[in-house]
Amino acid sequence: MCVDDELLNTYLDGELDEPWRTQVEEHLGYCNACRQRLDQLRQLQQRIASAILPDEDISLRQDRVLAFFEKSRFPMKDKRMHIFRKKVQVRLIPALMTTAAAFVVVFIGSFVLFGTNASQAQDILPGIATPMDSANVRQVSDTQSVTLDSFSLEQIVQHLDAMGYAVTLEVKAVTPLE
Repeated sequence: MCVDDELLNTYLDGELDEPWRTQVEEHLGYCNACRQRLDQLRQLQQRIASAILPDEDISLRQDRVLAFFEKSRFPMKDKRMHIFRKKVQVRLIPALMTTAAAFVVVFIGSFVLFGTNASQAQDILPGIATPMDSANVRQVSDTQSVTLDSFSLEQIVQHLDAMGYAVTLEVKAVTPLE
């Protein structure tokens, strides 16, 4: 199995650790395809190194390149500013008046809602339930309750079918009637 380009680049840069470096060198000893790819990567690395501009050449053209990008890619003066990027300026007096009005509404609302009358306060606050004793409990008879035993199997299946349930009946055992 051949070595991939990422591993060859790491080997070429001298960053491959020892157990893998020995295996890559051994593989390169008998695989012509990997040696050719390593030579191509080495030539590419040399071309990139020779294409690097010195700092003096960059500084001569830097102002012109930055002006081009500001003019062509970031033209903020010509376009309208988006609504979310605008700064919202709130003047001090309207803000204070709004805050004071909100405070008055909350203050008056709390008096209206809670009031100062103790009887009204007890109507709003939850009460405590009376303890359970024989006077508070009444018995319900069994004749009023309807159980599943009072319906036939056909009535139960019809009711479930009317509610939209798919009912499948399976007989597990048959016991003869005596």
